[in-house]
Amino acid sequence: MKESARTRAQEAFPRRWVLAVALLVSLGLLANAVYTYITLTRLRAQYLDNRGYEIAAALDTQARGAGRRNNPEYWQSLLDTHYDVYSGSAAFLAVVGPEGRILASAGDTGAILDPGPDLFIFEDALGHPRRGRREAAPGMNDWKMRIGLYTSSADFIRRLALFQLAISAMAVLIILGLTFFLLRTLDRFLKLKAREGEEAQLRALGVMSASLAHEIRNPLGAMKGLTQLAQEDLDPGHPAQERLRTVVGEAERLERLVSDLLDFARPREPEIREFDLVPLLGDLRSMLQPKLAAAGVTLDLPDGPVTLRSDPAAMRQVLLNVLLNALEASPPGGAIGVTLAREGGFLEITVDDAGPGFGGRDPEELVRPFVTGKTRGTGLGLAVSRQIMERLGGSLTLGPNPGGGARCTLRLPDPGPRP
Repeated sequence: MKESARTRAQEAFPRRWVLAVALLVSLGLLANAVYTYITLTRLRAQYLDNRGYEIAAALDTQARGAGRRNNPEYWQSLLDTHYDVYSGSAAFLAVVGPEGRILASAGDTGAILDPGPDLFIFEDALGHPRRGRREAAPGMNDWKMRIGLYTSSADFIRRLALFQLAISAMAVLIILGLTFFLLRTLDRFLKLKAREGEEAQLRALGVMSASLAHEIRNPLGAMKGLTQLAQEDLDPGHPAQERLRTVVGEAERLERLVSDLLDFARPREPEIREFDLVPLLGDLRSMLQPKLAAAGVTLDLPDGPVTLRSDPAAMRQVLLNVLLNALEASPPGGAIGVTLAREGGFLEITVDDAGPGFGGRDPEELVRPFVTGKTRGTGLGLAVSRQIMERLGGSLTLGPNPGGGARCTLRLPDPGPRP
């Protein structure tokens, strides 16, 4: 069990590594996208500020000359003349004096004092040193050029920022998608590798099991037969009868082990034909009735008919193994329930018991060869049953019973009734 946990941890390591790398790359891309978006947003404001400076510098250059720069009437004429040139990007052009008094304006004059959210306001002092003048003309103290620029003129930068975000988001989705695909592929590869190892181990085990079974069967049969003859020769009340019964019981247990080993090592080819599953279940109940009565357990079977095209002998062996496991797990007064359901091209046979369940163990461990939860079990019954189900194109799975206990589910291909 510790080895199984170690194996699962080793298989999980590559998944964690791949997932960690994918998450780090995705986070890096997202951080870069946010940084780029913030940078482009700032660039948008810088672009509008530079555009306002260009317009103000051009108008300031036109106002050079004596009696022009400090003349509001000249500024009004200049703004009226040049507004059409800048109307595509500017809502208004204005020269304002102290306390925001409008000295000259052109365009949407109502937006000068109340610009609204769709305008970017550029404002700079006339005769500003950055336009080549060290001091304003006489009478121009606190005169400023105010320009209202449409923020839509810089929308291409915002679109570029959004485009960068979309590209980054798409890249993250692609990385996560590729990571999911890679993890699925890795998971399948690891399962296939593990299955190949198990199959190689099982082949070697099968050869060894077949050899041992043949070597054990004949002397075991002789020992059992001689013990039974000794029982017949002694009086029923003889003190040795109890010991002889123990010998016969242990011999029968070894015979079951030998039979399971042979079934596991040399599986026979299925003989497919159409048959009714319900009478087969009824025969199994009759066979198990003495054990059911001794254990105080009831077996509930479905009504028929339920026609199935499969191997009746193989299904009999599988169902017998499953029902015996359920019987041995059920407490006195418990019930075993068998239900049949057709769904999605499969016939599903469910066997529920009211036992203790799996006690925190992985149900898959109980299907491995020589792993059992019973004190006197061979550990091959469920392994052989799964092997048979897979040869029939079906599956055998273990899981918890919603009502308490364990559930064994058998799924078989179900082509449906023939016309």
